[in-house]
Amino acid sequence: MADDDLYSGYGGDGPLAAGFAPASFGPPGTASAVLAAEAFFRPASRSGAAFDQPPSHAQMRLGTAIGPSAGQLRLGTAVAPSYAQMRLGTAIAPGTARLGTASSGDSGARPMTSNKGAGYRSTPRGRFDPLNQAASGAANALDAKLQASPEELCLEAEAKVHAALEQSAEALAKGDASAGLERAKEAGKRERAVCKLRERFGLLEQINSDLTYAVAVNLAEAYHAAQLYSEALNSFTQIVRSKQFPQAHLLRINMGNIHFEQQKYPSAIKMYRMALDQVPLTSRSVRNRILRNIGVAFMKVGQYQDAMHSMNGVLDAEPDPQAAFNLVLCTFALGDKEMMKQAFSKLVEVVPSNDLEEADGEEQSSPSLLNDELRQEMRARQAKMHSFILTAARLISPVIERSGPVPGFDWCIEALTGAQHSALASEVALAKAGWFLDHQSFGDAVSVLKEFERKEHKLKARAATNLAFLYSLEGDSTSAERYADLAVTTDKYSAQALVNKGNIAARAGDLMAARAHFMDAVSLEADCMEAIYNLGLVSKGVGNLDDALTAFKRLNAMLTEDTAAMFQIAAVYDLMGDPHGALEWFERLNMRVPQDPGVLARLGALHARLGDEAEAVRCYQDAHRMFPANMDVISWLGAFHVKNEMYEKAAPFFELAAQVQPQEVKWQFMVASCFRRTGNQQQALLKYKQIHSSHPLNVECLRYLVNICGQLGLKSEEADCVARLRKAERQRADPRVPTSRESRDDHAQLAGQSFGHGLTADLAASTAPIMREEPAFQMPLSKAKKAQMVAKRDEDEWGTGDLVEELLPQ
Repeated sequence: MADDDLYSGYGGDGPLAAGFAPASFGPPGTASAVLAAEAFFRPASRSGAAFDQPPSHAQMRLGTAIGPSAGQLRLGTAVAPSYAQMRLGTAIAPGTARLGTASSGDSGARPMTSNKGAGYRSTPRGRFDPLNQAASGAANALDAKLQASPEELCLEAEAKVHAALEQSAEALAKGDASAGLERAKEAGKRERAVCKLRERFGLLEQINSDLTYAVAVNLAEAYHAAQLYSEALNSFTQIVRSKQFPQAHLLRINMGNIHFEQQKYPSAIKMYRMALDQVPLTSRSVRNRILRNIGVAFMKVGQYQDAMHSMNGVLDAEPDPQAAFNLVLCTFALGDKEMMKQAFSKLVEVVPSNDLEEADGEEQSSPSLLNDELRQEMRARQAKMHSFILTAARLISPVIERSGPVPGFDWCIEALTGAQHSALASEVALAKAGWFLDHQSFGDAVSVLKEFERKEHKLKARAATNLAFLYSLEGDSTSAERYADLAVTTDKYSAQALVNKGNIAARAGDLMAARAHFMDAVSLEADCMEAIYNLGLVSKGVGNLDDALTAFKRLNAMLTEDTAAMFQIAAVYDLMGDPHGALEWFERLNMRVPQDPGVLARLGALHARLGDEAEAVRCYQDAHRMFPANMDVISWLGAFHVKNEMYEKAAPFFELAAQVQPQEVKWQFMVASCFRRTGNQQQALLKYKQIHSSHPLNVECLRYLVNICGQLGLKSEEADCVARLRKAERQRADPRVPTSRESRDDHAQLAGQSFGHGLTADLAASTAPIMREEPAFQMPLSKAKKAQMVAKRDEDEWGTGDLVEELLPQ
């Protein structure tokens, strides 16, 4: 059997124990390599007996080699002789329970390939250092370079220039001109320092001219952004004149732009033409842009023929919608109808048809393609071109035909329809209806808008919205509501249609329904200003002042200069009982409209309420100067002067009030009262006569006449006044007493006879007040009646404080 053992003679000390393995069995770590190693290195047990059979592939962990000694081991782990005791990936000795190590059957020395020999322990001891590197000490630190080379120093300085240049460009892009200019100056200083550094090291041939050019141009642009035009022009001029920068000729365009902003159009044209002469013919796009700028500058100075020549040059080179639109403007300014038609036809030709909308319809299945940045840019450009066409059509349609604006609109619609611009043709038709509205041709506007009932939903909704608005203005609530419902039904996301429904409901008195419609409109279109303003009004109408204030402040945040929103905010604060808040917003409004009499009157009322009478008087006087017929202002100023016993100043205000309201007799009484308080009895008597002539049955006027005639000693006139006073009092006490036309005429004739020219002459002759004497009457008065009349004569109720408080606006 010994001769049949193929593995006899190959013990642990044989020549093959040195780790030899044939290369034909495959690379290490593969199954073939492991089996080959097993075929040549079958180890012996401690008893010296060899294994009868090599271990099977299932008993081994791939990627390991097995051998009884360290010299026979390949990379991996070592195993004990008993393969039955193995777990895949580890080797265990008999009676051992620790995984991951190898041991023999007795207490002999552990193999060198065990974990212990590799430095592993079951319990940690110190830090892990299998190679004993701690004994050799720490590695020496790398020696730092003692000194950088000149080229490295220059490159480091240039890096700082680049950093400052980028910071300046970022600040200019964000609109921060001051910070951009500061960083641009810093970049210029650092760039000059770099040039001096290279000159000192003798590296002049390595100066970065592109960096110098970039720094200089950025500084000039920073001056331009900061509106320092002289400095910017000087910087650009130095760059252009420098022979170091041969590419600087295009900067003359920037110089022309600066002259254009300064409204120095001849200088701008000169710079543009100098730049155009230096641009090669191959740069067609740049040349066309310069030509368009030249044309716009000619338009600014009114040279429309030269501007047309420039625009035609651009259109001959390439289709440019902006140049075509400018050409339409030039022909409109010249008033040539045929040239306007030709220019509009060119504009229609250069604008492409609705290819973008068709592409959108084809790509509905891919939303990402519909909202990418390129598609958004294309939509923005298309919207701009469509706005050119619509603006040009609205501009030339009323004038291109001698027969009137309607044929002009029809010609533009036909031109657009023939060029496959059906959507734009419908827009022009709507513009036609708008023109009819501007000229108050409501019937023609309605007939045009009704034609859209048979068109697509979007146009139908817009037309129905306009029809609802028209019928609402005409007061036809039924038709207005019908078309408003049609607009909402056709396009339920139309905020304008909901605004119309809200207006109709508000006009019908249903403020809550109107408020709901306005809120729906705001939810659909957050920046719908009409809905926000109307929401504030109806909230104010229903007493919800907090919501009204919120709506008006929201509108003010969107339109900071809108005076209507500011007035409503101030009015709401006044209604909420916050005079300080109302005063603040009225003062803001006064800064926007300093000559508005209504705002000045409200400011005066608020100052008076807060106790600042001096400021109130100033505001009321300014309001009276702007609008003298405001009765609230007139009454307040007159009452204020009466309250302060300045009757001479109060009389003109009451006279003006009597002229504004001639049927209101109290203002005439106030004028007479002012005359009496100043001691001018004659003027007071004349005023009372005027009042009596226009109001012969006025009891108060007759009482004042009795009193003043008694003070002046006019006994006969006093007796006549007493007689008339009795008759007037009897008529007031007994309304059943008939007042015939003859009696009223007799009364007026009697008043005219009693207060004729003779009495006026007597009053003019008397220069001092006459002491009153009791007149003689045919029918003597009772004592009670006399006492009542004396009290009436001594009382002047029109000058008392009660009347003043009544006249002051609350």
